[in-house]
Order: sequence, then structure tokens, then C-alpha cells
Amino acid sequence: MESRNSSNYKGIDISSWQGNVNFKKVKDGGIEIVYIKATEGISYVNNYFSSSYKNAKEQGLKVGFYHFFLGGIDPKAQARHFVNTIGNREFDCRLAIDIEQTNGLNKTSLTSAAIIFLEEVKRLTSKGIVVYTYTNFARTSLDSRLGIYPLWIAEYGVSKPASNPIWNQWVGFQFSSTGQVPGVSGNCDLNEFNEGILLNGQSIPESPSTDDNSKNDKYYTVQSGDTLSGIAEKYNTTYQVLASINGISNPNLIYPGQKIILPTGSSSTGGNTGNSSYYIVKSGDTLSGIAQEYGTTTKVLASINNISNPNLIYPGQKIVLPSGSSSSKGNASSSSYYTVKSGDTLSEIAQRFDTTTSTLVKLNNISNPNLIYPGQVIKIK
Repeated sequence: MESRNSSNYKGIDISSWQGNVNFKKVKDGGIEIVYIKATEGISYVNNYFSSSYKNAKEQGLKVGFYHFFLGGIDPKAQARHFVNTIGNREFDCRLAIDIEQTNGLNKTSLTSAAIIFLEEVKRLTSKGIVVYTYTNFARTSLDSRLGIYPLWIAEYGVSKPASNPIWNQWVGFQFSSTGQVPGVSGNCDLNEFNEGILLNGQSIPESPSTDDNSKNDKYYTVQSGDTLSGIAEKYNTTYQVLASINGISNPNLIYPGQKIILPTGSSSTGGNTGNSSYYIVKSGDTLSGIAQEYGTTTKVLASINNISNPNLIYPGQKIVLPSGSSSSKGNASSSSYYTVKSGDTLSEIAQRFDTTTSTLVKLNNISNPNLIYPGQVIKIK
């Protein structure tokens, strides 16, 4: 992962443990960003939240807020508590979820709950979000679905955080919990942040239609639910090309707000494949196998999907099928699956496709009908 960079922003994060902070001394000491704990669970509010915010802003410091997440407690209720506490205060940095306790949840359940929290915060605020956690916690207690969100990572006594299976880059790095900062009593967390932590006064749109991506083909700003293959299809290129020119080592790991550089001369197709059917790649699939199932050839699928290497497809990728294709296994194509969008519920999806929640639960082996997440592919029939 990235190493520390002296040109990045110097930052601290504080909670009630630091009490009253002299933010003039903090600023004079070279600190540029202050993250303030706002809330925890569904009722706790930091006693120093309001005063810390007021005093930090008066000194011209860049401010961010974080919520300490408790697994096993309604994540949407936690999100509402966090957002309601922030109120109409102006802030400069992504809204952060601090996730470092399992509270008895397994990896899958905890990750699902965190995603519900993050998406609800984004829905309520239309602002950028970030995940704060420890390297070891990312390795043991979270799964790769969180990789679509930017990372603020904690690991102490090292010049750069060690690798973890979810993220390969960060926007924030907490490298010490025992820092001594002028204006702060006792120990203080020390951080460095790069530009990715800042909102820059911009809201993150909920859909591409509210974004100006269609007007600027030099780069594309990732939206919730986007995949690299989908962006490639929209701009008449391949996900391999985009991964190469953007230095993306894992095509499955892109996050909302990330800027994707486009090839010279790219133009948007509007992302609309008309009435074309598509197939969503599953683990173990090959392009030749998909071609055989839908009565076409590998060459045709590679051509209409701009796939330069037919041996390189990945789970979750959407393969556009030739018009009129039908599966030899009797499976429908695009009508068989639905990709969850921000704000969706399983009951609403069931109603939309004239089926029942219990049927979708059974078809998709969903243990908790209340825990679905944006980008998840739901089998309909």
C-alpha cells in the first residue's frame, strides 16, 4: 500500500477523551485537518462535538466527522443519528464510519451492516464517505464488498500500512495513537490524508444523470453501483485498458467519487445497451462456456463487449449478449437478475418483479432480508 508522503495533509482525530482543545495552537503546530467524533450507536453524542467543531472552523482548519459503528444495532438508525447530529454544519472531509468491533457479527453480516449504514448516510447527505478501520480488522473481520469505498487505515509504528485483502490504496493513514500535539492534552491520534479525503465542496451524485460526466470525456467519476466493465462499455473501451491507464491492480475495486481517466478520443454511448440481454459472470465461468450456452461464439461476445483477451473475465462482469439470445439451459438473461441500487429493499424488488420476498430469499440464499447492498446481483427467477 501507499507510503507516507510529506506533501500530504497533516491531521488529527479527536473524541471526548481530548476534552477542550486549543485549536489555535493545533493550527500553529502544523495540523491542517481535524476529524471530530460525532456519534456512536443510536443515542451517544460526543459532549465536545459542537464546541470542537465551532472552534476548529474558527481557526480555518479543515473539518471532518466520524461515527463509531456498533454491529448488531440497526445500521439505518445509526446513520440517521449521525446525520441528524451533524445537522446543517458545513464540513470539508468525507463522512467516516469507524468500524473496529465485530459486536458478535461474522464477517459477512458486519460488512452488510456497514454498507447499509454508508449508503444511508450518502442517501441522506449526498456527500462523500470513507471507511476507517485497522489493517488487522480489515484482514479478519470485513469482506471485499467494502472495497468500493475509499479507505482510512490505522496501523501504528510503520512508514506505510501493510497489505490487506480489500484495499490497495488509502485516502487516510493513522500512523500513531500516542502523538503529542500543541493544544491537545495527552495523547492524540496522528494522521496523514491525501486529496481523496476532501469533499472539495462537491456533492457525490446518486446517479450519473445528475453528474456532468457526459459533458467531460477526459475522465469519469465513479457512481454508486458502477463497475469498471460497465464504464468501459459506456466509453467504447475495455476494462483492461481502463485498469492499465489508471494503475488499477484489481478491476473489482473501484469506489464512488474515484476519477477514472479515459482513453484519448473516448466518447460516451450513454451507457445504454438498448434492449440487449446480458449475462453476469459467475466464479468459474469462461467466455467460451457462456458463448456455448447462448448459442453464439467467443469471437462475437469478445467483439460486442470490447474484450481484448477472451481469457480475462471476472465474477460480476456484465456480458452483453447478441439480440435474441436465449440460454440452452432455459435461463433468462437480463430479466433473470437485478443489480441492487442505493435505497432498494428486497420487498420493493420483489414487488417490482411480481414475486415475493420469501421467493427471492430462497433463490439467493439470503439469511437476512434486511441486509442487501448496492451492486449485489439478485436472481429473480
